[in-house]
Amino acid sequence: MHWFFTFLFLNTTQIYTLKSGESVDKVLERAGIQKERKTEIVRALRSRMNLRRCRAGDKLCITNEEGRFVQLKYEGKQAIWTIDSLMRVLKLPETKRLMFLEGTIDKGSLWGALIGAGGTPHLLYEFADEVFPWDIDFNVETRNGDKFEILVNAKYIEDKFIGYGPIVFARYISKNKKFTGVYYSKGGYGYYNLFGKSLQRMFLRSPVSYVRISSGYTLRRFHPILRRWRPHQGIDYAAPIGTSVRTIGDGRVTFAGWRRGFGKQVIIKHGNGFKSYYAHLSRYAKGIRKGKYVKQGQLIGYVGSTGLSTGPHLDFRLSKHGKWLNPIKLNPPRSTPLKGDNLKEYKEYVNALLSTMEGLKTFEQLPPVF
Repeated sequence: MHWFFTFLFLNTTQIYTLKSGESVDKVLERAGIQKERKTEIVRALRSRMNLRRCRAGDKLCITNEEGRFVQLKYEGKQAIWTIDSLMRVLKLPETKRLMFLEGTIDKGSLWGALIGAGGTPHLLYEFADEVFPWDIDFNVETRNGDKFEILVNAKYIEDKFIGYGPIVFARYISKNKKFTGVYYSKGGYGYYNLFGKSLQRMFLRSPVSYVRISSGYTLRRFHPILRRWRPHQGIDYAAPIGTSVRTIGDGRVTFAGWRRGFGKQVIIKHGNGFKSYYAHLSRYAKGIRKGKYVKQGQLIGYVGSTGLSTGPHLDFRLSKHGKWLNPIKLNPPRSTPLKGDNLKEYKEYVNALLSTMEGLKTFEQLPPVF
């Protein structure tokens, strides 16, 4: 009997969790790894990964046999590495499984509905800022009862979920409107509607991602500081100081500086007589200055409360040939649609995809497409 219990402990695996502020070296020391072996393990890991990116919660699974080191498995949030007794380092392969998520908006929160359906903050960003930023402003156009559907590749290492890949198919249904985005890499941009028209437009719907509108476009608003009625020919987005501000379209910076009541402001000139204005910034993004050419979606500054402002927000405005426009009502042109053989192939792909979706509502039979 004594021999039996001794045998049980000949091969043991212990799991250690990285604590806040703790290094891999310290964990190995806590695990009782000998100094020379510890140095070899750290050197081997450092040759394949950046140890400065190790985070609290990462796990080190250490296997010993008769007191001798056999293997270490390092489980990070995005990758898993193994090291054997000869200090050979192997990154475990990533696999993908297609998953279908759907949900209904409650309390006006796409965030709550998508997270509740099994999504992640990154997937929310993909849905709102990669697929539909030209068609839907989720700051103002989200309503209770709206529905969403997402087909996406979930990434795994062994059986550990590590995140989602690009969205394959997305649908958002709001009242009588239905928006659909299908990823198609041969077209150039990536996401198209069911008819092969690109979802990309000349302008994004919003310069900030997923925040609240505190004041809309109006010809008569009572100014809270000046204490008088005056037009507000733009949109105020209430957001914490430091929230990223992006340009709605390609263009050239014509102004980046202090402009009276607007505080720190950036003005960008686009094609066809359009100009966009971003005011009350706390600071500018690196390299943003007069004459700088910027691409759609590029970071240009950060939300602040400079100038005549009662609190942190972005004052966003848009004009065409000097005339103010209501950004929410703008319907800018789309990019080039699919044509010829690309369109024919795309329609065949979409029909097969929709047929499978409607018939199964589960996508395990579909192979990964990325």
